[in-house]
Amino acid sequence: MELDELMALLELDDPSEFEYFENFAEIAETDEELPEETLYALFSQTDPHTVSELIGNYFDEVQRAMPDDGTDAYILLDNISRSLAGLIVSEEERAKVYFSEELARFHRWYTKDSEVSCISQETGHEKILPLRDALTLARLEKLDGEPHGYDFTGCLDYEIDEFIMHFAVDREEE
Repeated sequence: MELDELMALLELDDPSEFEYFENFAEIAETDEELPEETLYALFSQTDPHTVSELIGNYFDEVQRAMPDDGTDAYILLDNISRSLAGLIVSEEERAKVYFSEELARFHRWYTKDSEVSCISQETGHEKILPLRDALTLARLEKLDGEPHGYDFTGCLDYEIDEFIMHFAVDREEE
């Protein structure tokens, strides 16, 4: 996917228009492949503080959907959020490159590679879903009442690189 295709997906004319919750949500949740180069091309032209705020808002919303038995996944998402937010506002020369790499990796994991076991409490039927889809199921559960049990063990293998945590910690100390 090239930058112009991403801009069309986001319904934006210019990267500087990337300022709404829905913009970040579309990137995090799309089924499309998001190359690191395309993400870099976009985020090198956006306001980093706006993007950092959008990241925080998005992850807050995602964490609100987390079922009670997802404490470890909740903490992992919090760490990913802090890392991404710290990278986007970092003054380090390569921070936007690392941000783009990490966002692409998060996107692949969140939409495809993570595995959550979702077991219907009514039928006992098990579905293995990526974290994005399991959290959507948890949101729907609150509306239609079909309860599920969730096992997030299969999505806890996401490692946050040391350099990412370094940037995030440095940013929080400022």
